[in-house]
Amino acid sequence: MADVKVVVQGLHASAQVAKGLAEELRTPVQAALTSATTTSGQLVGWSIAAGLGQLGSSWSAPLSALQQRIVATGSNLDANATAHNQNELTAAGVWSQQGAKP
Repeated sequence: MADVKVVVQGLHASAQVAKGLAEELRTPVQAALTSATTTSGQLVGWSIAAGLGQLGSSWSAPLSALQQRIVATGSNLDANATAHNQNELTAAGVWSQQGAKP
């Protein structure tokens, strides 16, 4: 069986990357949705207007959910790293109490 090594700093770094990606996603997504809605209003009477309006409204919820999932992934990575670190400290404490050398 292969050893599993968890690098707590790597988990925290990955969490920060995920949270950064979610933040970077916010502005272009909002701009695209706003543009679709604004353009739809400016093209009243054109056949494409309804499609643009629908694009803006129908993609809003899924893109928001995607961003929230990326943020949640970052938070979960941080929580996992913290829990793993705490488990390591607890295990080391138990071993030291029993006189074992880690």
